[in-house]
Amino acid sequence: MKSKSRFWVWIAAGLLTVAAGAAAEQDLGIDGLTDVASVEGKIAENLARVEHAQTRQAQIDTEISGLADKRDEAEVRLHERARALYRIRRAGMLPVAGGFDALMGHLARVQRLSRMVKGDLDTIDFLGERGSALRVEKNELADALQEAHVALQALEARKEEIEHSRRSASLFQGALRGEPQEAPNDGVSYGRIRVSGDMDDLGDGFAQMRGQLALPVQGSMRIGESSREGAAGLEFYGRAGGPVRAAADGRVAFARNYGAYGLMVIIDHGGSFYTVYGGLGSTDVQVGDWVGMSTRVGTLDTASPDAILFFEVRRGTRPLDPRSWLGL
Repeated sequence: MKSKSRFWVWIAAGLLTVAAGAAAEQDLGIDGLTDVASVEGKIAENLARVEHAQTRQAQIDTEISGLADKRDEAEVRLHERARALYRIRRAGMLPVAGGFDALMGHLARVQRLSRMVKGDLDTIDFLGERGSALRVEKNELADALQEAHVALQALEARKEEIEHSRRSASLFQGALRGEPQEAPNDGVSYGRIRVSGDMDDLGDGFAQMRGQLALPVQGSMRIGESSREGAAGLEFYGRAGGPVRAAADGRVAFARNYGAYGLMVIIDHGGSFYTVYGGLGSTDVQVGDWVGMSTRVGTLDTASPDAILFFEVRRGTRPLDPRSWLGL
């Protein structure tokens, strides 16, 4: 039946003519977000876009399904009317023998059928164009959804990055204020027994070690002045992947990535004295580990031939002159 209908569509198209088309665009993006609130705002916007796009896709699917039924009905009507019009036109002006009234009735019928056929063709064309436009819109919505999902992943990653940075900053400052840090389960860690003791007593010993601290990178031939986030320190140039050692006895107060320091370790020596080891390639210790002087706490980075350790000595949050403490 459908093939016959399409045949009569082509026949009718030879008698009458048609035309049309449409489209839309949407952009999604994230840029320069530096706080959690703005990231969450963008996340909410993209979730709203996703919900809107999914709702619209469902509406389009429903409408496309309805258009297919309407097109089938229009083609059946067109088949019948086009066939009737074809037969009448092929018959020519035979009703002339019936007089003027019969002739006028025949012409009126031809005109009426022509209008109906044109109306059916216009309907089919409209339904086809509408279906094409809906499919284009659906494809654009699929692209917008993909873009929104990619943006959501990037936003979630950015939110986690900001929160991680804030946590690291808080832990960094807390470690230098002597606030207790979260440590692994009690027991043995990396071969060193975790014990409790009076850190202030240890601090008295550290205060007497000015000029006698162990070099954190032994055998380093290049040492230079530097700073991180406004805090003065020293840069030790050593072999990529080489060991980094504790300058004195103490407890690990911080061991993670933090800002311009990169991967770093802070050792609490008691009495609010700390040594800081930044730019590490890896760490061998965890928060809560007790280490002795010259114990390996990590390694230099392997990302470049010139591996650099940034070293600080602090009293609380105040940087001290590391050269005087190392005897340089």
